[in-house]
This record gives sequence, C-alpha cells and structure tokens, in this order.
Amino acid sequence: MFSVSFGSERREAKIRKIGEKDPTTAVIIAAVPFEWMLKRTILKLGQSPTSALREQLEQVYSISDRGNREGYLSIWRREVQPRFRQAALGTVLGKLTSIKDNAMAVRGRVVHGNGTVSDGKAHEAIELFLTSGEKLREFTLKNGDDLDSRLKTRIKERSD
Repeated sequence: MFSVSFGSERREAKIRKIGEKDPTTAVIIAAVPFEWMLKRTILKLGQSPTSALREQLEQVYSISDRGNREGYLSIWRREVQPRFRQAALGTVLGKLTSIKDNAMAVRGRVVHGNGTVSDGKAHEAIELFLTSGEKLREFTLKNGDDLDSRLKTRIKERSD
C-alpha cells in the first residue's frame, strides 16, 4: 500500500485517518510499517553485511525469540546496540513491553481472528505502532541515516 518514497510521516497521517473510520484495519496497516521500519533500522545501522542481515531478518516474525527462531530483539542486541552506546531497543522505543504484550497481541487477534478487538484497544495499538515507528525514524536520523532513503549495500562488516 505504501512505498518508501511515500514517506513515513505521510504514511503515519494516512493510517491515523483510516483508524478514525476503521480501527481494526488500521491496526494491520500500522503494524506492517512498524515491523518494516524495525527491520530497515537494523539493516541501515547494523554491523553485518546487508545481504547477511537480510537473510537473518527474513526468518524473523516476532519481537522476542520463539523456540529456535531469533526475534528482532536478539538481532538488534547483536547488530545495533553495540554500535550506539548500548542503545537497547527498549530504550529507543520506550515502550517495548507494551508493544510486545499489547500492540502485537491486538495485531495477532485481528490477523488470526482470535476474538474481538474493541475500538479503544485498536486505537492504543495503532498509536503504539506509529509512535514506535517515529522513534525508530528519529534514532536512525540521529545516527546518520534516513529510513525513507534508499538502502545502501554494505559488503563488509563495519569496523567501527
């Protein structure tokens, strides 16, 4: 629905507008760019070559590890956190527990049809996803890159 060139801020405004009339649909539409921005932040700021990171991220479907699958959190700790004064994902996002326990749970109920979601819970999830995406965008900009710009290929592991 949205391309990189559409821009994060326009996308967030559009999702909020959709949420006014159809909060359940907006939950899904808000969750997708949040996960995309999280992956893109790891790709842009991580240490490993982008091809290796892409391969790892293709297997990720949750924030935390599940069984023998790594989650975004483990990859962030290994790739991004050491480069930026131990910038833990929870510190960058501010509400990691709420995202995991509330927003992702609401997203899961909507996507998998497991029960109903009130408009209030849907709006909370939408805001958590969108504000977390904003924080990822700000963190990436502060550290010299832009989530809305073209991804540069990194062939070698960073040495910094």
